[in-house]
Amino acid sequence: MAVRLSTLPARVGFSGYEDAIVLTTTAEFKPIVASHVREDERGLFVEAINAGPWETVITGSMRAGGVLGDHYHKKTRMFFFLTTGRADVEVVDVSTGARRKCHLATHEGVYLEPNQAHAIRFAEASTFLLLKSTRYRKDDPDTFPFPVTQRSA
Repeated sequence: MAVRLSTLPARVGFSGYEDAIVLTTTAEFKPIVASHVREDERGLFVEAINAGPWETVITGSMRAGGVLGDHYHKKTRMFFFLTTGRADVEVVDVSTGARRKCHLATHEGVYLEPNQAHAIRFAEASTFLLLKSTRYRKDDPDTFPFPVTQRSA
């Protein structure tokens, strides 16, 4: 599925990252497809994203049914990218209550902005890459609980 990408708007405030790509600022909430994928006899190479203000790179894995999130950040921007698997992403704007959802498959991802509560529910065992614009600090974790989805009993 093709996704419309645009140059990062200056109002977002990624100083020095004007060439970064983001989803257009419409009501659409669709996956961002890997910027480059190459597979040959040597193996697989996936360029998930090619710009941004990232200070932290996290890799992880989640079991089917696991939920990552149910919180928001006031300062931190994130890029979440599935390296394998499938997941459903739900985002709530904490100031307006507006909700958006999208489905991710292998080699797709989403940007998560400050004040967007998010929950990522894994449809199957999955591995992921998470880029964060700020490092985790124990004295200022920038993580605020916000229930986005109802968990199954």
